[in-house]
Amino acid sequence: MYGEDDIAHALESIVKDSYDVIFISGNLGNLGSHKFKSKNALMETLLKYILLFSGKETTLITSTFTLHLANTDVPFDPDRTPSMHGVIANYFLSQKDRVRSFHPFTSFTAIGPQAKHICTNNTRFSYGIDSPYDRMLKFEKALTISIGLPPNLTCSIIHHVEFIMHVPYRFIKEFYHPVIRNGKLCHENFYMHVIYRSIYDEIDKKRDKNRKFFNHFKKNGGQILEAKLGQGKLYAYDTKLFFESAIDLLKKDIYSWLSEEPANKPYRFL
Repeated sequence: MYGEDDIAHALESIVKDSYDVIFISGNLGNLGSHKFKSKNALMETLLKYILLFSGKETTLITSTFTLHLANTDVPFDPDRTPSMHGVIANYFLSQKDRVRSFHPFTSFTAIGPQAKHICTNNTRFSYGIDSPYDRMLKFEKALTISIGLPPNLTCSIIHHVEFIMHVPYRFIKEFYHPVIRNGKLCHENFYMHVIYRSIYDEIDKKRDKNRKFFNHFKKNGGQILEAKLGQGKLYAYDTKLFFESAIDLLKKDIYSWLSEEPANKPYRFL
């Protein structure tokens, strides 16, 4: 069973510098039992020590996705719609000064001095220019922390890389979805970068879940810091260096996200 001192010790060993922005994701349950009265108290302590070691000028961000709303008539309300991503995401959403990007399926939520810059006036696409990831990567120093899960299982930034690199196995899909904007219900167009169904069915069970990207990152000098906490671990790595490494890998093999080059290529016949 872990407590505040354990959190402080673990974070001190992976947050070794001051950062402009830190992206946080993962699964608290994988850390096992803790000494806190509630999950909110646990999250409060985690963020307290992240800011202690990085500095109060750091902006914290996480994904607050609601992919289950796609192809439904359920309105997205940025002020009220909970995230499918569990404790971390919904703790961010519960904070008074948080800023949530306006996308009904792939929103991000930030806390801190640059929250408004990162998560407002974004495009209607999940990723790409002026998305929260794009804004985050323009800061000089960015860190990603994965809690309780290996980083290859939490790196949604890969989809931002895929969008930028125009991977051929995805296409842009339009969704006309109900949203609450300025307190009023309306329908608006939003866009996602989705995989062709035939390719997904072909490769899904054989995917290596981003291991190639992290192997390439480490092979080229990238570091993943680890710290034991409870029954699990915390992981941290430089977001910009990983992003650049992922771009480099896709230059060499545009199908790196897949287990192998697909036999079925519907995009050849469009």
